[in-house]
Amino acid sequence: MAYRIGELSKLIGISEHTLRYYEKEGLVVPERDKNNIRHYSEDNKLWAEFILHMKGTGMSLDDLKSYTQLWKSGEEGTEGLLEILISHRGKVMNQLENYKKNLELLNTKIDFYQSSIEKNKAANLYEKFVHIKKNRDKL
Repeated sequence: MAYRIGELSKLIGISEHTLRYYEKEGLVVPERDKNNIRHYSEDNKLWAEFILHMKGTGMSLDDLKSYTQLWKSGEEGTEGLLEILISHRGKVMNQLENYKKNLELLNTKIDFYQSSIEKNKAANLYEKFVHIKKNRDKL
């Protein structure tokens, strides 16, 4: 199946502008007809989805370009692909540790504010009780 740029952009959830940019950077290379209209194959679609997946892991554009070139070179690029992936895994693991630390801090802050709100509610309930009690005693 062949997709025009608008169809593919909707299918994979990115803008036409982004697809054109990926083409300019050599990440996705569609076929063109005699009128110079882009036609993306199913393989182009799958590759673009892969690029988006890797981008979602935080892989840099430079690494994506290197990865794409190595992938196109076939088996001779396998070692280079592995190096990029291993290096990127280290970056992802570091980022994951940072996210864990930040999540712990967020949880601590949330617990603090929830506790503060609960204490204030309890204090307010007590004050309300005292107010009602005093008013009853006046009667």
